[in-house]
Amino acid sequence: MRRRRIGTAIAAATALAVGTLVPALPAFAASTDAQRTVTVDLDEVVQDDYLGIGVNVIPWSLMGDTAAYGYDDADWEVDVERILTVQPKVARVWFQIDWMELEKGQYDFESPEMKAFYRYLDAFQQAGTEVLLNFGWKVGERVHDWFLYPGVQKPYESAPGDLVAYGHSASALLNELINNRGYDNVDYLTFYNEPNGSWDFEGPADQKAYYADMARKVHEQLQADGLRDDVQIWGPEEVNAPDWTKYMAENAGDVFDQYSFHLYGESYDFMSQAIDQRRASIGDAPLNLSEMGWTNPGTSVWETGYPNYIIRSANGGVHSNLVWQLNGVMTDDPRGDTNGSFNMWDSLVLGLKPTAAFYEAGLLMRYIPAHSTVLGTEVSDDDIRATAFRDADGELTVLVETAEGRPKDVKVQFTGGNVNDRFNRFVFDDSVAQPEANALLPATTGQFKPKKSAFIDGEIGSAHTFAIYTTAPAETQVAMTPAQSTVAGGAQVDLDASIIDGSGKLTWSVVGEGNGSVDANGVFTAPAVESERSVAIRATTKSGAYGVAQVLVTPAPRAGVADAPVFSLEPGLYPSVEGVTITTGTPGAEIRYTTDGSIPTAASTLYTGQIILNPLQTTYLRAIAVAPGLEPSGVTSRLYKVLDVQNAPDGYEFCQYADRGTCEFDGEASVAFGSEGLFRFGTFTDGVDCTAVSFGGDPNPGGDNRCFVNPEIPDEEPVVTIFNAGFESPATNGTANGPMVNGWTFSARAGIQHNDSVFNPAFPAPEGERTAYLKTDSGLNSRIDQTVIFPAGTYAITFYAANRADFGGLQEFDVFVDDQLVGHAAPDDSGAYELHQTDSFTVESGQHTISFVATTFEGDNTGFVDDVKVIVAE
Repeated sequence: MRRRRIGTAIAAATALAVGTLVPALPAFAASTDAQRTVTVDLDEVVQDDYLGIGVNVIPWSLMGDTAAYGYDDADWEVDVERILTVQPKVARVWFQIDWMELEKGQYDFESPEMKAFYRYLDAFQQAGTEVLLNFGWKVGERVHDWFLYPGVQKPYESAPGDLVAYGHSASALLNELINNRGYDNVDYLTFYNEPNGSWDFEGPADQKAYYADMARKVHEQLQADGLRDDVQIWGPEEVNAPDWTKYMAENAGDVFDQYSFHLYGESYDFMSQAIDQRRASIGDAPLNLSEMGWTNPGTSVWETGYPNYIIRSANGGVHSNLVWQLNGVMTDDPRGDTNGSFNMWDSLVLGLKPTAAFYEAGLLMRYIPAHSTVLGTEVSDDDIRATAFRDADGELTVLVETAEGRPKDVKVQFTGGNVNDRFNRFVFDDSVAQPEANALLPATTGQFKPKKSAFIDGEIGSAHTFAIYTTAPAETQVAMTPAQSTVAGGAQVDLDASIIDGSGKLTWSVVGEGNGSVDANGVFTAPAVESERSVAIRATTKSGAYGVAQVLVTPAPRAGVADAPVFSLEPGLYPSVEGVTITTGTPGAEIRYTTDGSIPTAASTLYTGQIILNPLQTTYLRAIAVAPGLEPSGVTSRLYKVLDVQNAPDGYEFCQYADRGTCEFDGEASVAFGSEGLFRFGTFTDGVDCTAVSFGGDPNPGGDNRCFVNPEIPDEEPVVTIFNAGFESPATNGTANGPMVNGWTFSARAGIQHNDSVFNPAFPAPEGERTAYLKTDSGLNSRIDQTVIFPAGTYAITFYAANRADFGGLQEFDVFVDDQLVGHAAPDDSGAYELHQTDSFTVESGQHTISFVATTFEGDNTGFVDDVKVIVAE
């Protein structure tokens, strides 16, 4: 955040007249056009029971593939600590029936999956989180012989074939959780997910009626078993289908206690329409936004995102807001991978750094109180939004969102009573979201002591920002240094910790038996291990807040044993293709490895050279070293996930790192050497040493230079390298939606679409199989931008453009270089692609930004762009 550092004595006096900021932050004079006012009416109740902000959770981390990929108790310790940090007020926890019922009517509540499920419930109970049990979703293959609805095409997504049995199953589970195991936080029940779609609920032709009947059978069974008063039933979990909510209200209004729907990426104004549509059907019944999300990278914007969803929902009478989703998990049944752009953090086996959403959604989740009264608010200007809450203890919390623009002074004033308690201040903008392994929520940035029931915050900068002001205490957090480290068995590592928003003494402890020891100063002594082991160490405050550090303990060299393999690449998530080499300190030893999660043996695959990690793959490398006359080494393992972000000129693929060996290929090929858009090209036969010498110089000194090979030798080298100029990455077979970065930065309503996408393009892409798309709806436009390096000169940009022909209106768009408008495209309604060329423009050598910006705002319109090139203007 850029802050105005222009405080004066006069400005300080002005601030003190309204409210004092403690400790003192720079105070600024409140000018008429810069001050914004939020008025909170303590006597006006908008809604009297806002449940709060929660999350969706798929509890797979302790199951299946995640454990097979190396997820262990040290990872679970971090997951639990993060749950306790953000304190979701409600968690929609997804449940598969095959975890407990492999045969109809025979329940196994001690299965490995159920034991893992209980650990999640324990964590949420500890965090004070209420649970919405999402009963039924994916149908594991182990129950396909009895559970499925007859004739379904997608058995993993089948509706239950026997609704009476389904009712018995739900009742049996709730009885076990509530009565036998004492989970008094299991308060709500719902079924399946987005049944109006084609992806999670397949049954008879009239799926609305079947869903309502399914809910009724569960309702009746719970009544018969005396459990109905223990839970409230939510539904129908629809997305963009208010007719489903209307149907349930009209045909099963006696079954559903609350209603639920999903909404992603809609504008602030459209949200009110979505709420009103459903409210017209359900009357005063509670309405829950049980899925809402915002993709990463990039955080919310003024037009749509977390804070404005919360403000609009709370002020509009929505009962709760549940973020999609808490954390990523590795999956096996159904096969797939739910790590992705909506998570607060990915599966910890891919690294401890959270996403930007953790800081933004987590801050809101932690400090917006549960079961609170929403108070009436008014704002002075249209570039500010607000809502206010009062919890059961009388604590006040005000959420204020301000648009990007000039810095603002925000005055918060209360009417209808005297307010004298100090307010803690928490502020978020994009600069706050700097992921690091501790995953700490933004700390307080001071306090306000109101005078005459008002205070002024003079610290709101020019960026899009939200601030939380609350009389509730700040969350004490513990930062660990280092949060992750590696040490050989028997050796020591010094750990340190600091307390944030609190003070006191820390107590150190090691989690688990046989995992070494830690002294009162944080010095950890690792246990002797034969194979790698991850250990969790806690530093705990007197109040019970704690941080977790992970230490990877590796086998120490031992006489008579081969040295354990060492990997050249750190484990984790990578945007683009990488290569891994494996070495051992034992001369002449062979390295044997596996990629299927199994323990390698002397008969496993022989390592012969660099292993390429391909895009859109997760690779679990496990290796041992084997040498004559020595015992095999212990196992070392590394997990890698590679995305499909292009870092090479179109048509070129990674083959080697600079100065690390040969870029190998057969026959003649074109090779690009460099990085960050700066490349030298050459044509070679049967490989080339990946060095600057081979290419006649270093195009990007100090950069992460690499070699990329293209078996097809182009007619000419690109004048300017545009990454993903043909929009072939990511390699989606449908759509990949922004906001995302893949060469281009795609806004929320832009993305990449395949020839077979739901947009149903009338003609295939002019180049490859995919194009970019620019979409406008709900009054919001879209854009794509890329900053590239130009040599000095005069250029033009060429590209293909077309309109979506089967739906919506005509999409037009402008083309900019930096802030200069250089072209405008207005494709016709035929859907055919036409080649466009912009006006010529002159730039100096260096970085310049190319932008395509949609300009048609009315209605729902989609245009396609492909094969963008920079040419020398004649």
